[in-house]
Parts: sequence; structure tokens; C-alpha cells
Amino acid sequence: MGEKYEFKAESMETLKNTMGGTSLIRNMIEGGGIDSYEKGILCLGQLKTLFGEPLYITEDLEDQYSYCISATDESGKKIYLHAYSGPSGPAIGGNHDEDSRQAADELAKLITGAEVTDYDYEGYYMDGPCAVKMGVKNGKPYEEERELSEEEFATLCKELYGMGE
Repeated sequence: MGEKYEFKAESMETLKNTMGGTSLIRNMIEGGGIDSYEKGILCLGQLKTLFGEPLYITEDLEDQYSYCISATDESGKKIYLHAYSGPSGPAIGGNHDEDSRQAADELAKLITGAEVTDYDYEGYYMDGPCAVKMGVKNGKPYEEERELSEEEFATLCKELYGMGE
């Protein structure tokens, strides 16, 4: 069985107009463990290869990046999907119907099978709380964490969330 959909990156406006009422359809990486974590790091590099830069990247590891992707089937019907990395890692969101699930499954296979573009990312995991550096160098994922001091955490909360003084 061949590919059923043609995928295309969409604009932030399209994301805002199509994502209301949608939610997680599937995680991009199945399973668990270190291998899955490394595959999760590769996802952003694979998305960059396929679709260019994301609509946004934040310093919040639980809202790291986002793409709006349209999936057009053979009949011309468009389905909108949201490829992102959130609290549970790389995932695909959209409507909860059979067409969207099929498109999400095909998109996940396309992404996880793509070549990887190298990238560097620095952000924060606030539940840690820790600073995270991750990315891909020469096709290989890397990641390092450092615990934040109480002062760094307080400053970061103020910057990111307007909390504190």
C-alpha cells in the first residue's frame, strides 16, 4: 500500500484556525527507554528536513516547537495535523476521526523515516527544574542537563510566566 496523503507545512494563521478543539492523536515515538528518548530528539531534525523551520520554538521543553501540517488525500480532501513536542514528547494532534488517525499514522512514518537536519536547542524543564541542551550533530542526538539553582529558577519563572516580584 502506497502513500495516501501529500503533506505540506502551513502557516501560523492556519494553525490558529484549525487546531481549536483538537488534541493528541498519537505520540511520534512508540515504546520507551533511552532509544525512544534519542529518537524523540531526532524528530525536530527530521521535521526540519521535511518542512523547514517550525512555526515557533520556545525555551519551555514542554512546549518546545510546533508545525501545522496539511494532509491532502487523492480526492483533494484536506486534514490538518499539529506536529509538536509537548509534555509527553514529540506528538501529532488533530481531530479524533478515522481519516485524521490514518493521516497522523502516515505522517509519523514519514517523519521518523526522514533524514535528520542538525540543530542545537537550549531550554528548560520546569518540573526538574533543569536547563537542557539538546540537538543533533552529524546525525547523532545529544543531550545534557543541569539542575537550576533556586535563584535561576525564580528568575526564569519571572521571565517565562511573569511570576514572582
